[in-house]
Amino acid sequence: MILTPIRRYGAVILMLLTVVFSGEALAKTHTATADHPSHLLKTGNKQVSSKKEYSRNSAKSRSLPDLRKYPSGTPRKKAFLRTVMPYITSLNAEITAERNWLIEKQYQNRWSPSELARIHDIAKRYKVSWSGNTRRIPWNTLLERVDIIPTSMVATMAAAESGWGTSKLARSNNNLFGMKCTKGRCVNAPGKVKGYSQFASVKESVSAYVANLNTHPAYASFRKSRAQLRKADREITATAMIHKLKGYSTRGQSYNNYLFAMYQNNQRLIAAHM
Repeated sequence: MILTPIRRYGAVILMLLTVVFSGEALAKTHTATADHPSHLLKTGNKQVSSKKEYSRNSAKSRSLPDLRKYPSGTPRKKAFLRTVMPYITSLNAEITAERNWLIEKQYQNRWSPSELARIHDIAKRYKVSWSGNTRRIPWNTLLERVDIIPTSMVATMAAAESGWGTSKLARSNNNLFGMKCTKGRCVNAPGKVKGYSQFASVKESVSAYVANLNTHPAYASFRKSRAQLRKADREITATAMIHKLKGYSTRGQSYNNYLFAMYQNNQRLIAAHM
C-alpha cells in the first residue's frame, strides 16, 4: 500500500520533466528559425535571398518584355502601361524637381561651387549655350526646355509608335518612339532594326524621347507653346499639347489627330496606371 503513492509521485515528476525539456526544445527551434530571415528561400541545399532574386528579375525587366504573349486589346495595353509608366512618371518627377530648383535660384546673386556645377550640368544636358557668367544666365531658354512632357502624351506616343510594345523596333531596339539614329552614328548590331536608335533599356528610350522634344530645334514651337501655358498659369496636359507637336511625323496634322483620338480612346486606362 505504501508503494502506490510513491509510484504516483514518480509519474508526476516524470511528466514535469518532460514538459520542461519539450519547452526548451521548442525555444531552440524558434531561435533557429528566427536566425534565418523570411526573405531567405531554400533551393536544394542552398539558401537564396528573395530580395536578390527580385533584383535579378528587375535587372532583366529593364528591356521590353515580349508583350505579344498577352491577348490583344485591354490585357496587352495594361501590360504595356505597367511596363512603361513607372519610367515616364519617374522622369517627369526628376524634371519637375530640377525645374523647381532653377525657379528657386533665378534671382540669386551668390552661387556656391556646387550650385554652379549643377547649373552648368543642366545647361549642357539641355543644350543651352551659356558663357558661365552668373549675371547672364539664359533663364528663359532654360525654363523653356527644362519642363515635363505630359505623362499621358508620352504613354500615348509610345503605344502608337510601338504598337503597344509589339513592333519589331520596340522588341529588338527597345525603341518605343520610332526614333531614327543620326547619320554616321548608327550602330547596326546583329538582330537590330537598322537606321533606328538602339537603347539598352526602356528607361533609356523614354529619356531619349523626352530629351529630343526638349532640345531639338525641330520642336521649338512645341516648347514655345508649353512656355505660354506656363505663363498663363495653365496646366500642361496631353489634351493641350498633342496638337502642338509639329514635325514629328511626315503625316503632319493627321498624325496629331490620330494621336489625340488614340489618347481619348485610352484615357481612362492610362489614367489608371499613373
